[in-house]
Amino acid sequence: MPETLILGAGLTGLSCAYHLRRPHQLLEKEAEPGGVVRTHVRGDGFLCDGTGHWLHLRNPGMRALVEKLLPGQLIEYERKAVIHLQGKFTPFPFQANTAGLPAQTVLDCLLGLLQARHPEDFGRTAPSAPPRNFRESLERMFGEGICRHFMIPYNEKLLGVKLEEISTDYADRFIPKPSLEDVIKGALGFSRESLGYNAKFVYPREEGISALPKALARALPTPPRYQTSVTKIHLGSQTAVLASGEKVSFRHLLNTMPLVDFLRLVEDLSPKGREAAARLRAATVHYYDIGVRGQGTPRSHYHWVYFPEPDFIFYRVGSYSAVHPSAAPPGCRSYYVEMSGGVDPWLKKPAELQARVLQDLRKAEILSGGDEILFMELCRIPHAYVLFDPHYLTSRQIVEEELASHGVKIAGRWGGWNYGGMEDALLEGQAAAESWNSS
Repeated sequence: MPETLILGAGLTGLSCAYHLRRPHQLLEKEAEPGGVVRTHVRGDGFLCDGTGHWLHLRNPGMRALVEKLLPGQLIEYERKAVIHLQGKFTPFPFQANTAGLPAQTVLDCLLGLLQARHPEDFGRTAPSAPPRNFRESLERMFGEGICRHFMIPYNEKLLGVKLEEISTDYADRFIPKPSLEDVIKGALGFSRESLGYNAKFVYPREEGISALPKALARALPTPPRYQTSVTKIHLGSQTAVLASGEKVSFRHLLNTMPLVDFLRLVEDLSPKGREAAARLRAATVHYYDIGVRGQGTPRSHYHWVYFPEPDFIFYRVGSYSAVHPSAAPPGCRSYYVEMSGGVDPWLKKPAELQARVLQDLRKAEILSGGDEILFMELCRIPHAYVLFDPHYLTSRQIVEEELASHGVKIAGRWGGWNYGGMEDALLEGQAAAESWNSS
């Protein structure tokens, strides 16, 4: 009987298997489920999630599913996030919280926003053509000041490319868009920290974020096949070849592994498909998991901090233990320190990179002189942020259509070569399953 084959037991693959009402195989190369959404135990009892993994669950159906899988286990938190700029910490989102920054910076941001939204009051004509790239889109949305001080430097530090290379629809729904009233109030000290999609989030009481994929895997009628790798895909014969030599036929296949990695396994991809695949780009993220003994400073306990300035080697620092204290042993704290494109030259000098990270953390007063560093584990997330460049939409469409003509779907943040959070991954897996259930 032809198989429905699912590659990857991350949240997308698990969700597809859970919602699928037909025989299937779910293959996972690792020894446990979760993909990137996994908790690693480091040092003496530190739970590290591979950077921040916080559930937002805005979809009622998906919230109900997660609550069913983890009954009584979800704790809700209110975000405690800030931006470090010009020696000060200002609440996130920046565009609605400039109070406390130097007066000239606040003025830049306010005037820039007014000029962008009411150009006629400044003797300007509103642009008639749509924005050409992500930078222009941000400047029209927020004005020159907010973009110059935060939006442009932060996003370029994150993505490792100029924003002129990124299309206008990149991450649009994830960017808080305050009203003019919110921005003015925020400049005068009436903070609106509740803005944005991640103002509140939930997190499992026990086991770290791994609790979710493990619970989903346990709920499957057919368990995943772990430590099972695919080495070749033949679209024409609808066959997958495993590392063991076993051949698995499929009528339907869902790919959730990074799309560029999957396409390298496809032996009969067309020349046009290969050319499109070669144009798919992404930024790789390196991060340190860090365990610390010590109480720290008042600045040590934010959930996460954004660093747009080039003086700091990282673009964001988050704390597992600030969100969930049991993520670190008593008297200890834990962090993840994220770095993107600009860190590449440092990777050949690991001792110098480690020293620079610690220096910058102390400069920001996230670490204090009395803190004892218990471990620093350097990790890597390949393809962490897909680059929505001018080739992105066309190249992805070419690949997606060719794969679909052979019964192959792509879904998830990396399998679908897109941008989204954990809930999006669950929803995409569900959508793939339901499309096959009805066929």
